Amino acid sequence: MNSTDIVEDNLLLAQSLIIQAKEEGANIVLLPENFAFMGFPKQLIKEVMEDFEKGPIQNFMSQQAQDQDIWIVAGSIPVKSTDAHKSVARCIVYDNKGRVASYYDKIHLFDVTVNGKQYNESSSIKAGNKPVSIKTPWCTVGLSICYDIRFPELYRSSDMSGVDVLTVPAAFTTETGHAHWQTLLTARAVENLSYVVASAQWGEHYGSRTTYGHSLIINPWGETMDLLKTGNGIVISDIDLDRIQSVRASFPVLSHKVLFND
Repeated sequence: MNSTDIVEDNLLLAQSLIIQAKEEGANIVLLPENFAFMGFPKQLIKEVMEDFEKGPIQNFMSQQAQDQDIWIVAGSIPVKSTDAHKSVARCIVYDNKGRVASYYDKIHLFDVTVNGKQYNESSSIKAGNKPVSIKTPWCTVGLSICYDIRFPELYRSSDMSGVDVLTVPAAFTTETGHAHWQTLLTARAVENLSYVVASAQWGEHYGSRTTYGHSLIINPWGETMDLLKTGNGIVISDIDLDRIQSVRASFPVLSHKVLFND
């Protein structure tokens, strides 16, 4: 998706992509980070963030899950936190009845400098503190968001143990995406012997921000199953549970790990 600062337009685009995914046989759909709003943080805090399980963004997602009879992993939604000046970046999972099945708050916040440009997510976002996975009717899914992908220990936590699919909704910058995006996703797939499904923002947004795109699905052997570099569209793949078990039986790295205390 190429989301803007107009929530209504973004929701209509998300709706069209959800419908397309359903028509192509998807049971679960993953939306990008910030799918409903890509704009300045002050506007997000003042006009966009919502109470949990209330508000137009969440109501719309719940309705789409019901209408399309599909599970939706809603990338990240700005939800009010205990700090009135900050939201949490919440990935909410809706089942096909439109009910909240689970949610995850982004843990690792993007406070970095890239080519002289500063990003400071912690100024407007309150970090989460708990890894989350969820059982669906088809597979077990581990939830994460964007910058989390740089922290492999998250995906080896007990809450993520043995998941079949890792989801990574993202808004990677063009610079970091070109350098690291696919390498990081492939590493997480191979080291955890899981599928990685990554749904990405692409193109120009507010101010001078640009995002890398390259939504893709990677299998447990590190092979790319589908890729969309730019443009509004979908990637789709079957999740082969037998393949996961076969690879894990041949390469039982998850049982070989040794933990060290610092």
